[in-house]
Amino acid sequence: MSILLYVLLGILALLAICAVGAMIFFKLSMGRRDSWRRPDEKRFGSGEKRALILYQPSNGRHNVPQVEELARSLAGEGYAVTVNHPSDQVEYDPVDFDLLVFGTPVYMGETAKPLHKYLEDHRFSGKRVILFINGLSTDNTADLEALKLRVADGNRIDGVKVTNRETEKLIGFVKSRLEQDVSADPSI
Repeated sequence: MSILLYVLLGILALLAICAVGAMIFFKLSMGRRDSWRRPDEKRFGSGEKRALILYQPSNGRHNVPQVEELARSLAGEGYAVTVNHPSDQVEYDPVDFDLLVFGTPVYMGETAKPLHKYLEDHRFSGKRVILFINGLSTDNTADLEALKLRVADGNRIDGVKVTNRETEKLIGFVKSRLEQDVSADPSI
């Protein structure tokens, strides 16, 4: 009986160690997601319409090529695109842009706090806003709906949740929303 007790205690100790390790791992992952990134402005295209893409890079920076591909696509549609990370150091006035695209990774159902802060600090209305979230799964969109609530009322808001491998889905979504806008108002 005492050997069985020691085995059970050993198993419980291993489970406790694994649980603590998992908690530390997820805490570090969340901290990196929410860390402020240095501004890294990139510009694409030189069209008459202006687009701003502010996004928080994922921990592994897997969404960076996706965002750059989206920027190139918008440049091909006649936009002068500015790409950067949300930060206290960037002073983009949303009023100066025709299209606002905000992106964030999601970890454990939470999106990036630097983007939340930018949206809280920069209130605007009457803008075309597209939100995108990068996650491992696109089934649950509660995080996307919560992010939509952070954008001020009075804007045309659409959002999509994609994986890092769904660049074409993201680009197609953005283009379809812009085409809908033109269909609704040909003067755009």
